[in-house]
Amino acid sequence: MQSPLFWFLAVSSFTLVYFFAEHEGFYFGDDYSYSLYAHQLIWGGFHFDDYSFCHRFMVFVPTALFYWLWGMNIYTTTLWPLLCTLGTLLLLYLAFRKAHPVATSWALVLLGLYYFQLNTVNYLYPDNILLFFTTACLLVLYRARTQLPSAKQEITWGILFAFLNLLAFLTKETIVYTVPFYLFVLFQHIRNRENLRFWGSALVSGTILLALYFLLYKVYSGDALQRLYDIKATNTVETKQAYLDSRSATLLPRLTYEPVLFFIGSGLAIPLVLTIFSFFTKGSHRGQSTAETLRFWFAAMVCMLLPIWFGTATVDFYKPMPLVPRMFHPLLPTFCLSAGLVVEKAWGKRPAFLLLTFLFVVCTVLAGEKMWVLYAPLAAFFALCSFFSRPLPHWLGLIMVTLVLAIRPVYFMAKPTVSYYFEQKEIVDQHLNHRVGKYTVLMDSVMLNRYRYFYGFHTPTNYQFKRYTDLSTTGQQNVDTVFLLINNGVLEHPELMMPIREKDVLPLFPAARLITQKGKVKLYYLPKDSSASAF
Repeated sequence: MQSPLFWFLAVSSFTLVYFFAEHEGFYFGDDYSYSLYAHQLIWGGFHFDDYSFCHRFMVFVPTALFYWLWGMNIYTTTLWPLLCTLGTLLLLYLAFRKAHPVATSWALVLLGLYYFQLNTVNYLYPDNILLFFTTACLLVLYRARTQLPSAKQEITWGILFAFLNLLAFLTKETIVYTVPFYLFVLFQHIRNRENLRFWGSALVSGTILLALYFLLYKVYSGDALQRLYDIKATNTVETKQAYLDSRSATLLPRLTYEPVLFFIGSGLAIPLVLTIFSFFTKGSHRGQSTAETLRFWFAAMVCMLLPIWFGTATVDFYKPMPLVPRMFHPLLPTFCLSAGLVVEKAWGKRPAFLLLTFLFVVCTVLAGEKMWVLYAPLAAFFALCSFFSRPLPHWLGLIMVTLVLAIRPVYFMAKPTVSYYFEQKEIVDQHLNHRVGKYTVLMDSVMLNRYRYFYGFHTPTNYQFKRYTDLSTTGQQNVDTVFLLINNGVLEHPELMMPIREKDVLPLFPAARLITQKGKVKLYYLPKDSSASAF
């Protein structure tokens, strides 16, 4: 059970189980936009809409391919993030299974079972896709950390490095947070006169690729810098005034202790604690291989963490990146590999176990009423380990961490659905897809902006969709049937913050008659003589 292959297969299998068991179907957010772009690429109509999402081609172009191959459904919509997640695990397994089998097993468990990484497996978001390309870029740089054996390999790896970074940039702009680490390694190589052809070929090919990229923008949109302008406009419009109004009270905590509390609250404290305790124990280096590898990934973690912690997410004013777990996905391979290498180096030392016990007790105290279930069992486990005079096998620690990390994913897999997407899709397919006649469907504001997805963006022309309060007597007379669609999952969704509930809607339509109900989704029929009053 200490074999990297065992843990690779176990974590990959768990990812697949989570993908199907916890699939909410739809998030009513960014995934709608990316799905629409993918649809437009196939059936026409794609254009830049002045929003930064439309420039992230590596999110929706592969999705468009899956739509073309297997049709549009919720699984083809989210297949690309799933493949990138499994691909990330495969990259780590292939890169380190021989040289660092123990560290590989730990890294696979820490990354593959991290809840927020799993949470974005089944949504069409760029974060797990970027995780794959970031990992690939860092692994190429890791391969080039020492002198490559031939000039041909230096050039080949340099071109690959530039190409992978372009693909990452076409996924999400936050790949720029790797640049400080790139510059750090470049400086080291220049100082030691190593792999200069690697960097030369990377810079030349990168320049050519970027020139072609901006040239295509110039031809297609008339402005080579269109993407940069849209990024600036999106960030400014969405965040500027609200942030400036609260900056005096929020900026200092955000730049000091809030990231630490965020790491604890998100579960990222587990790999970070395992990494931190390397400073307090000498351990056994098992030669220089583990120490050198650890220095590389620890330096990557620090160099990437600094701009995320202190950098700005906007161009025309200073605003640190929000502390949202998926924003830290590019850092996950550095966190988890560093932790795995430290455990490989220092496992079995009683002072290390005592220190881990103390650090996880601190995390338990600071975690609050929910997250303590992650840290308290680990504190107890490492406290128990400190009583044994003989080193315990790594597989005991791996099993313990696996059980702890699996708590949240298993809880959400067992928890009832939130959005009730599948139930609503079934109702739409069965009752709201007539080919003849004229129909009106009344729905909430969130669904009004997203209903096209339920029709594969091919909405029947004989249907019109309105808010609950937008039905007039005249409009009702001009249609054959009026339906009232209430998705209580959406109305009660805590993140959507809807101001109304079913009890607010039904009094507006006292004559409404229930046609069908699936879960928390209800479809009503409104007789011709019913009318809606204003709120």
